[in-house]
Formats: sequence, C-alpha cells, structure tokens
Amino acid sequence: MTKKIAWVFGVLTVLLITLGGREFLLQPDGKTHIVFLDVGQGDSALLTLGDGTRILIDGGPDWSTLEKLGRYMPFFDRHIDMLILSHPNSDHMVSFPEVLRRYSVGALVTAGTIYNSGIYASTLSSASAHGVPLVTMYAGHTLALGESTLEVMWPPKRMPNGFSKNENNASLVLRFTHAGKRVLFTGDMESIVEKTLIEADVDMKADILKVPHHGSKSSSTVEFLRAVQPSIAVISVAKNNSYGHPHPDVVARLMTIGSEIKRTDELGDIELEW
Repeated sequence: MTKKIAWVFGVLTVLLITLGGREFLLQPDGKTHIVFLDVGQGDSALLTLGDGTRILIDGGPDWSTLEKLGRYMPFFDRHIDMLILSHPNSDHMVSFPEVLRRYSVGALVTAGTIYNSGIYASTLSSASAHGVPLVTMYAGHTLALGESTLEVMWPPKRMPNGFSKNENNASLVLRFTHAGKRVLFTGDMESIVEKTLIEADVDMKADILKVPHHGSKSSSTVEFLRAVQPSIAVISVAKNNSYGHPHPDVVARLMTIGSEIKRTDELGDIELEW
C-alpha cells in the first residue's frame, strides 16, 4: 500500500468514525429535547421525545430550518411525526413545502385558518401531494404523546365577536408538558388573545415561555406574564431586525417577573432537555 493510498484510507476511516459517532449521539436517548432554532426573524422549534418522536413547530422565514434539521436529526432518519403551523405568516412556514418534500411526515397540524398566501397554498398542496394528512385542532384538544401531552389552548372553533381578521390572533397556542415541566408555545398571538385567555381563567402556567410575536409590544402584557410565570423566556428574533424586536418594554416586563431571557439573536439555537 503506497503512502498516498494509506493516507486516503486513514482520512476515510476518521470520517466514518466521526460520522458514526455523530449518528450515535443523535439517536433517541430517553430524554426530551426542545431546540428553539435560530432562523432569523421567524419561528421554528424542534421537539424530540425520549422515544424518538419528532415534532416541528413552525418552519421559519427561509430554508434555515432545513439546515437545522440536518444538524439535530440523524442523517438516515427522514421521518418527522408532526409538523405544526401556528399560523400562516411567511416567517413561520417558508421551509414547510420543502420539508414535506424531503421528509416523511406523519401529519400537518393547523388551526384551519383561511389565508390567501402563495407559500401557504404551496404548503397545503405539498402535504396533499405527499399523502400527508391535514389535521385541524382547536382549543380543548389534547394529544397524548407517551409520557408527554400537548394541549391546545387557542383558538376556539368559533372565534369570538370583536376579533379582527388578523391571522396573528388565530395562532395556535400550545402547552407541552413532560415530567412536570411545561413549555408554552404562543405563535404571534397579541394582547387581545392574552386578555381573552386570562378572562376565561385558562391555566397558562409554564416553566418556559416562547415569547409571543418575537417580543413585539403588541403582546406580552404584564397580566399575561404574571399568569404564565415563566422561569425562562425564549425570544426568537433576528439581529438588528427592522421591527425593533424585542421591544424594550417587553424585556423590562420579563425582567420584572424574574424570567431568565434567552434570545436566538444572542445565543443562536437554544436547546433545553430533561
């Protein structure tokens, strides 16, 4: 064996060992992992349960989510059990048509919002083309996921009078619970939804809050934050974004209630596990 062949063989061996080690580390480990993906000015979060069940909530403003899936999923695992679209704004779903094309998906979950958008139509069309069931969920639905649960708190099947047609306020509000820990996913819901849930005496307490609407001043009222009482508040936001998110008032409110603030523009991907 020449030195050149031996060198190539050695490099290939190292690569195979490295890739094999990576694949091993990404296998189900009995823990629940939640990664708030750094996708810029948008939302995307990957939940991996201890048995390997994977749920992707929102798909970001571009294809960044696809790259992130390759980072947190084994190379040969091409299955996602559930895609959940909180609401049909482009900063929450641009990657979904391509995710549906590249991965085997168990179901696409929405709140049934009717919205005239090319990317939304493309998402629904891609799901249909690949035989992915479309599931509509409303407040009161609860999914049992082994030792975990996923509760739907909003929207109701029939929206109350006085609500605008703003799709932000039709966002799915979900609470994921596992081993006594609770995570509240809020989409882009605004203060009118927060107020409605509080007045309905909905239990929204959670250890971890995905801060609504990227920390916009239209959300995260003092009353809402006191109702949730999160020890950790995650803000999915882009660096130097043109919206000024997160709003300084929202950051101040979170600090006042004692929440630890974690921002994707400062920390990149934010991974929590238990």
